[in-house]
Amino acid sequence: MQESDIQPGRLVVLSEEECWDLLRSRPVGRLAWSGAEGVSVIPVNFVVEDDTVLLRTTPYSLLARDCADREVAFEVDDIDEQRHGGWSVLVRGRCERERVRSDGPRPWVTGPRVLGLRVAVVSVTGRRLLSSTAERA
Repeated sequence: MQESDIQPGRLVVLSEEECWDLLRSRPVGRLAWSGAEGVSVIPVNFVVEDDTVLLRTTPYSLLARDCADREVAFEVDDIDEQRHGGWSVLVRGRCERERVRSDGPRPWVTGPRVLGLRVAVVSVTGRRLLSSTAERA
């Protein structure tokens, strides 16, 4: 497909239920916060439990030092480069240290990831870009 063949798609707002379903469908997202080194965004594996996002890190990591007891954003998406479509879900909330250790997620990286962090969700929003080719199909 050439650049001149590409037609803009339509943006659709997702319901809260759709957002939660899409969050649960992916194992990796990006956590964003403003901390000692400025604005940071890192990929993390995670799980959703009720209305919280759970992740694990080391107690001495930048993530642990900067995010605990602060407002953060968490984003998950899926992009279809061929059809120029996809979706994005944005979670905003407060990151807190776990008081009681949960079962998940199981870290993808080596080393002891013993500190559990919870993003207590305040808002969840999402959008889907429907490609023009999907609308014609």
